[in-house]
Order: sequence, then structure tokens, then C-alpha cells
Amino acid sequence: MRSALPLLALACTPALAISLGLILPDSNVWTSLTFTMTVPPPPPPSVVTGPWFFWAGIQPPGGVVQPVLQWGEAPSNGWINNDNAPFPHIWQMVDWVVPSQGKNNDVSATTQGIWADEGAQIRSTVNYANGQWSQTSTVVSGGGSGYSVSETVSATQYFDVDETTNSDANFFVLESELYGDQIGDWNFDVTFTDITLTADTTDGVSALCGGATSHSDGNGFISITGFSLSGDGKTCHWDSMVLSPP
Repeated sequence: MRSALPLLALACTPALAISLGLILPDSNVWTSLTFTMTVPPPPPPSVVTGPWFFWAGIQPPGGVVQPVLQWGEAPSNGWINNDNAPFPHIWQMVDWVVPSQGKNNDVSATTQGIWADEGAQIRSTVNYANGQWSQTSTVVSGGGSGYSVSETVSATQYFDVDETTNSDANFFVLESELYGDQIGDWNFDVTFTDITLTADTTDGVSALCGGATSHSDGNGFISITGFSLSGDGKTCHWDSMVLSPP
């Protein structure tokens, strides 16, 4: 999983991950994603190793575009938009673009961070258009409300694509990604709501999205509710997806 989803340079560090992956046929690609995350409780006080990440994203070949709620890891640029936020600084939202191997000198693009408190909601969007990937995350309720981060990158600069007219991104992932010696202490749910995922054409969309079901892989559980398909057959919507510990 680490080689396919290289979020950070944490080689040789074990990860616990419960995930949902939706892979379109090669004839089709994902072009946009929107979702809302509710900031969970903090890790137990006894947990001092990490980092822990919860995210949803779209994968072009060899990399990933991913808004990430993270604990135990500062943004690579070190900046937090609301560093004086008047609540405990535990969870922060950072938008990541992780490149294909050898692209962009193997350096990820990251936004500044946003502190958000427990129960706050964060709305994120990922879009591909005109050869560029763009993403934005905005705190829409709770602590940090009104703060936002965003970034736009060139597809050919970051990913193994031959042209800019097609994203070549047929892989959607929603995941917990936990590192450190105390991943077994994960004890809270992480809730994603109002999830919308759009493809370029209808090819494979209905069967793939409609077949997504609640499941466990031994590293946790994902509960999926409220699936619907748009009238044009290109956009999947779910009311919620909840990541839970084993």
C-alpha cells in the first residue's frame, strides 16, 4: 500500500489502513471529488507516536491528489494559517499532491495547514481540468471556521501522463493511514459525508459505485450509506462513509 500511496517519506514504518478503493476501467477516469469531514476526537493521551492521517483522494498514475486530516505531522512548509486558534491544536487539514516517482524531483506539493477542533466540519474539493489538478479545503463549521487552503499543479509536472487532455486517474481512495508504535490504540470513528465523485464518461461507473459496500479488512471497518447515481450516469453520491477502528 505504501508504494501505491506514497503520502510521506516514512519508509520501513508499518502502517495500519482500512480503505475503500474504486478503480474504473482504463477507458474512463475520475475528474472531480467533493466531501465533508467531521474532525474526530483526539488520539488517546497515551499515544505519543505517529503520524496519523485520514483522507480521500484521486490517484493519477504513480501519485495522488489528497486533502488530508493529520495528527503528529506538521506541513512540510511549516506554516499554519490559524496558528493562534483559541482551541487545542490537535488536528490540522493539509492538501497534498504526491508525485509519481521521478516527477517534480520527487517532492510533494503541500499547502499550509489549518487547525480545526473536534466536531468541526471541513469541506474539500479535488478537480481536474485543462491539464491541471486543483484542490481546496475549507473549514465550514466549528473551530477554524472560514479558514481555507488550496493549490493547483500541472498534471504533466507531477504525474506519469503523456498529455494534458486526460487525467489518466481512474483510482479513487478513501483511507485511514496510521503510523507509529501505537496504531492499535486508534479508538474513534472518522466520518465523511456528502461525498460526490464524478467520472469523465459513464463507462463502468454504475456497477463500480453501486457495488461499494461496508466491509472490514482486519485493520478497521468502513460503513457506507446512501448511494445514488446522477441522471447522466457519471456522478456517484454517498450520504456517508465512516472509518472505524478494528
